[in-house]
Amino acid sequence: MAYQNVVVLGGSGNVGREFMSQVIQQDTGFSKKHLNPTNVIALTDSKGFWFNRHGLKIQENPEKIHKWRDSKDKFKEYMQDLDEYYQYDNLSDLLKLIKDNGMSGEIAFVDITAGKDDLRDFHLAVINDSEETIITANKNPLSIYSTDVFSTLTRYRERYGFLCTVMAGANAVSNLLDYYDTSEIVNKIEACFSGTLGYLCAELEKGERRFSEILIDAKNMGYTEPHPKDDLNGLDVARKLIICARTFGHNVSMPDVELEGFIDESFLNIDDVDDFMESVKGADQEIKDKVDSAKARGKTLRYVANFSLGESGNSTFKVGLKEVLPDSPLGTLKGSSNKVIVETDIFNGDKKYIIESPGAGPDVTAWGLRRELLSRLRGRKGGDYKLT
Repeated sequence: MAYQNVVVLGGSGNVGREFMSQVIQQDTGFSKKHLNPTNVIALTDSKGFWFNRHGLKIQENPEKIHKWRDSKDKFKEYMQDLDEYYQYDNLSDLLKLIKDNGMSGEIAFVDITAGKDDLRDFHLAVINDSEETIITANKNPLSIYSTDVFSTLTRYRERYGFLCTVMAGANAVSNLLDYYDTSEIVNKIEACFSGTLGYLCAELEKGERRFSEILIDAKNMGYTEPHPKDDLNGLDVARKLIICARTFGHNVSMPDVELEGFIDESFLNIDDVDDFMESVKGADQEIKDKVDSAKARGKTLRYVANFSLGESGNSTFKVGLKEVLPDSPLGTLKGSSNKVIVETDIFNGDKKYIIESPGAGPDVTAWGLRRELLSRLRGRKGGDYKLT
């Protein structure tokens, strides 16, 4: 039986706990459902990591997932008595521990960190100085630094998986890589990359509730980042657009993107979450006016990322609210789903390439990470299909 040893970075957060839950129920040897079991040997949080070279004991009890799945505090409390916890200065300590245990070349790191966590140096160390693999949903190393960093990390595709940085439930990045590999020229991209902002637009379209009320619901359902301004400032969407453009060969960085947030910038400077949620009520009328204005012209609002290749070869990158026709590809998008429309030399006019997938939610991201992780298992075994 082939095992895949895994280290989960950021495993105590919402996506991390969902990832662990799915792995334990579907992919470990204890689940008895998989020919190539995933064996999680370490899991990190912001201060340290749990480690067991034979596999974290949390995987041994699928029936106890309900005790920790929905709460970071309960998760940490549950883990406390199972495996040894190591505090660290930086993640190089974890790499050293893996090496000292004779496990070099056997590990896949799954990066589910977000927000202020910046693992650029760790990603570079893994790719340049080890034989390990990284599967990442963390956009920062690929988007907020130079294209040189992007190129260094992604040059070994068999060891660096980044499909889940954009539309984790679909194949947006892999298709763009195919265009690059086949020398296909991408002329235009229009995309709704944020399940959170898609949900807000869809609910505003109904005209039944204020913007601030919809935002509270989105936060309570786990659609938003811990601080909703990290969705509403549009930076997450801009980073996804940068990753897409770099994937098919463009030298683009954040200053090249014309970025307009979902709400006025004055609200986006409030750091305290409770204060922000209270003050954002002041944006209700402005958002309502934009919705009403679009309806008066027979259109609806979507938060759109746009790339266009000009005739002279100059490219433009824009992110912001846009009025679209209700029966257009982006106008028909519902709920928190994501959609990207790609026009190339071959796929254009009525043959535009359209990808749609589920958007917001830890379950979608966790599933995408599992899918990409399994695709990189060395010596992956097949099996008899059980047809029902």
